[in-house]
Amino acid sequence: MTKASGRAIVLVKWWSAVLAGALLILAVVAVNGHPTVFTDTDDYYALGKELVTDIGLGPPPPELSDADVAQAKIDRHMGLTQMASRSAIYSVFLYVTESAGTLWLVALAQASAVSWLVLLLWRTALPAEPRWSALVAITVIAVVSPLPFFAAFAMPDIFAGVVVVAAVLILVYGDRLGRWERRAVGALLTIALAVHTSHILFMVPLLGIGGLMLIWLKAGRRAAAGRLTSVGVAIVVALAANSLYGAVVRLETGEPLRNQPFLTARLLADGPGRTYLRHACAKGNVYTLCGYKAKPLSNSEDVLWSDLPKNGVFMLADYKTRVELEEQEPRFVLGTLAYAPGAQLAASLKNWGQQLILIFVEDPIRNPHFYLTDPYWRQTNLPPVIERVADCGKNFKGCPSRLTMAQSRSWHGAWLIAAAAALALAATVIRQRMTAQPGAARGDDRRLLAVAIMFAAGVILNAAVCGILSGPFPRYQSRIVWLIPAGAVLLLTRLRRERRHGDGTATLA
Repeated sequence: MTKASGRAIVLVKWWSAVLAGALLILAVVAVNGHPTVFTDTDDYYALGKELVTDIGLGPPPPELSDADVAQAKIDRHMGLTQMASRSAIYSVFLYVTESAGTLWLVALAQASAVSWLVLLLWRTALPAEPRWSALVAITVIAVVSPLPFFAAFAMPDIFAGVVVVAAVLILVYGDRLGRWERRAVGALLTIALAVHTSHILFMVPLLGIGGLMLIWLKAGRRAAAGRLTSVGVAIVVALAANSLYGAVVRLETGEPLRNQPFLTARLLADGPGRTYLRHACAKGNVYTLCGYKAKPLSNSEDVLWSDLPKNGVFMLADYKTRVELEEQEPRFVLGTLAYAPGAQLAASLKNWGQQLILIFVEDPIRNPHFYLTDPYWRQTNLPPVIERVADCGKNFKGCPSRLTMAQSRSWHGAWLIAAAAALALAATVIRQRMTAQPGAARGDDRRLLAVAIMFAAGVILNAAVCGILSGPFPRYQSRIVWLIPAGAVLLLTRLRRERRHGDGTATLA
């Protein structure tokens, strides 16, 4: 056997394991039903289709009447007020993969990214363990956590956990990755950061924690600087990629991409924003929001998305009003924080705490009947996307999720509590053993504790970013909590091996 053929066999075995891990994740999806969509999926899909068509790779757009062309121009103009929060990178990925192989290909690609990272983590953290043990771990994680439902969800949520695992591989095990593996992990980290702003927001403080872990691991100044720089570059490139798309849109349209006033909606819903608004409007501190002060303003979703006259704000506003709401947001946020700092701090901490415990599956298992029958949504891209993976019948009621939200609360809630307890217990045992048996042989244990700390920190920081800035919703936290059972299985596998072999030693790479 030649060296080249031997290398080829190794690669085939490795990628076969990655595919096997992805299929194990998707097996749960198949048992439950099929891949799923969300309201935002339509925005991503439409943007991806537009971008691919603009560069001449998509199907030619259909001929439109003059009235339709005029309406499309109006829709795109209004869309500039809210599309800054939609990643062009994820949009293209979603449109291309779905067009090539339905949502099942989207799910396979997302599940493969997770499978690859978990296999890399097992190989670097537990080099003496056989590869099949990583596949067993993937199976356990898929069964006890919400991971499969987000891998098969046509949204960028799955990449929140990808960000954490990729960063851990670079920071903790960068010396055990091959050159091309480091580059590939770095590229995946960059993409995962770019697909949603919340990922960048929690990665910045997580990088600081990673720096502390490198000091604790005694990685050496040069090695630590190199690994921190790699993650830092990924953050900068992700920010630059998103800014580049905004710059292109501005060159093309003459207007900037904008975000909905998410923070304004959050402060209003929390209460201090409403109190400050009434005070400011009465004192003549003019905000465009003053025109809406008679509305409830107690639900951020209504403020941002409702088109009902009684509750809606942003979606009912014309272009000029939307721009005013967005441009006045910094002043309104600072004014609220100055007027009621204690009340807002209490509300934000409450949101953070609530977000931490919302770990059940909700949006990924919603019945697609709504998208197939609602007068608005049945005219969007979602019905054909759904119908390519599910036959819902003539009345569109034939493809609900087999798992219910109530069942997810019980099943995933119980297992994740058990996983958190197991992770804490295993970490305690390893820490005690390190104290009792100090020396170089404990280097791998120190790294494993760093993994556990960063996994837990990632989950906690994600809850802070999402709960405080957007509000507590199950989707935000259940997308990332699979890291807890992943960490628990990793540490328990290490303890099981040492107990079985009895020597408690491990070589450092």
